[in-house]
Amino acid sequence: MKEFIAGTVGVEVAKVVRDRDILETESAIKVFERAWGWVKIAGGIAAVLLAIVGGGIFWQVSDWRSGVEKAKESVADSASTASKQISATSTESISEIRRTSKNATEASQSAAQNASQLSGELQATATHTKSELASEALAVKKEVASSRAELAAAEQLQPEFQTMRTQLSNATEAIAAQQKVLSNSEEFAKQIFSSHTTELFYFDQFIKTKSVVLPPAEGKGLTLVYLLLPSAPIPGTVQLQWNIFLQLPDTYNIIHNLIIFRWGDPPDTLKQKPVSVSYFPDGSDKEIITSLSEHDGRAFADDQPLPKFGQFDPEFKGNKWIPILTPKPQ
Repeated sequence: MKEFIAGTVGVEVAKVVRDRDILETESAIKVFERAWGWVKIAGGIAAVLLAIVGGGIFWQVSDWRSGVEKAKESVADSASTASKQISATSTESISEIRRTSKNATEASQSAAQNASQLSGELQATATHTKSELASEALAVKKEVASSRAELAAAEQLQPEFQTMRTQLSNATEAIAAQQKVLSNSEEFAKQIFSSHTTELFYFDQFIKTKSVVLPPAEGKGLTLVYLLLPSAPIPGTVQLQWNIFLQLPDTYNIIHNLIIFRWGDPPDTLKQKPVSVSYFPDGSDKEIITSLSEHDGRAFADDQPLPKFGQFDPEFKGNKWIPILTPKPQ
């Protein structure tokens, strides 16, 4: 950029200087031509005067001297006039040359000043452009880094997305199967009622893996009968019956697939007839008790102690089936 400006200024200055040299040369030529014209005029006048004088010799010798004097005065006047005109022309030419030189100098100084100002503006523009390019580059780097971070996060979420797709696919299949069942009311009724089951419990022995009978302490109170079903029943669908007698819902409790039945007659009466439990199983309840046992007059479910219902039982501290919440200290 600096080389371009310097070259441009040099060309302009060269043009101005060349014009000044040409003007000086032309002015000098004009001065010479004008002076030479006056010299020729003066020579012509002198020749005419000499001719007149020569003629006057023939006509009047006495006037020769005065004619000569007049001729001299005329030549002197002509020479003085020519000299003045030459001086004026020379002065005018010199003034014109000086004005032209001054204009050329001012033009050169103005061109140099404009070039300096243009150079400053170009430098400022270049600096501003560099700053904007640096800002744009930084913004692009930040956007690239952000995109990389988002891509890495998306890649980390791929396993979760795959799991969600699998779960969604399974749920869709389950819904489709359920819709298929619901679309046919007869098939739906068959599925519902075909799941209904009945379990019979015989008490030839009071302690079994699927049933436990605990007589009341000291022969007073209710007998506790623990019945273990293969699956948990749907609440409200249980029907408990001994012989031909249906038992009221408030005479038993249900804990998952365990029924705790309070029997009001003597325990040996249970040996006469089995107890039947009919219900609809709840397939969503997966917490199933697998076995019952008895130790020191207490029933256990999968080795978890059960409370002695209807009796004061300070030793029972709860279990995973029947947790006891301890209040937190304030």
